[in-house]
Amino acid sequence: MPRQTNTNGKVEKMSSSKSFFYAKTLQEVFYQMKTINGLSVHGGCTDFAIHQKEFPENNLSIRNIEELKVLEKRERYFEIGSAVTLAEIEELGQSNLPTTLYEAIKSIKNLNVRNMATIGGNICSPFFYNTLYAPLLALNARLEFQREQETIYMSMSKFEGVPENSILTKIRIPYEEWEISIFKRLGPADYMNEFSGSFVFLANSQKNQISNIRIAFAGKFKFQDPELENKLIGAHLPLSGTTISEFVLEAEEAFNNVAENAHANPILKKQFWNLINYSLEQLT
Repeated sequence: MPRQTNTNGKVEKMSSSKSFFYAKTLQEVFYQMKTINGLSVHGGCTDFAIHQKEFPENNLSIRNIEELKVLEKRERYFEIGSAVTLAEIEELGQSNLPTTLYEAIKSIKNLNVRNMATIGGNICSPFFYNTLYAPLLALNARLEFQREQETIYMSMSKFEGVPENSILTKIRIPYEEWEISIFKRLGPADYMNEFSGSFVFLANSQKNQISNIRIAFAGKFKFQDPELENKLIGAHLPLSGTTISEFVLEAEEAFNNVAENAHANPILKKQFWNLINYSLEQLT
């Protein structure tokens, strides 16, 4: 029989063998992390439903902490608290967000889910590199983690998991204009499986030469190769067929190496090849 109890101002909800706790401040979060063994931190808890996973024994929701609900647009970057919902970010509108981020958010299930799911939960999933991972990787997002007595900053490219005894508090996303901005979601619309993934391609030019390019993929594994991207910097536009063919072969080889190590489905390799071809054709 489910029951609720109040303990020192914190609400604990028991259902079967699973316990759910709620915090209203960061101080409460760190207290509960110290006093409850094996505590798993969540935002909107939608990740478990999407990935069809069972909750751990002890769970803490941080979605109601005001300190984690920052949503600000500055001149050169966005600062988004980890408890901001995807729907709240979406409400900023396409004209006020990086195109790939907006399209990635819109691709996630439905508005009911986006009203519950938080950006922090999407990033910190232990099961998968979720839909927002590739856009944030390509956009050079920076993550802020808070421990009780320490703040840790980390680029998205270095993120492999939440540091011990800390929680994700903010995401800073540089705001840049991109001439070419492509986002594609692969796999089923309503859940994640071995065919799922997100692809992002960004490019800028100056004086008929490529001045910047970003390529990112995330799903069962993540892929970004700055050395590969740099090979197109300075290439003259429009790109020749030879330049495209040579780059696609190099990109395919680099991607396949990572995909094979992750035992990825071969279909993803073919889809990546098609997406790279399509993206480069936009530069001709």
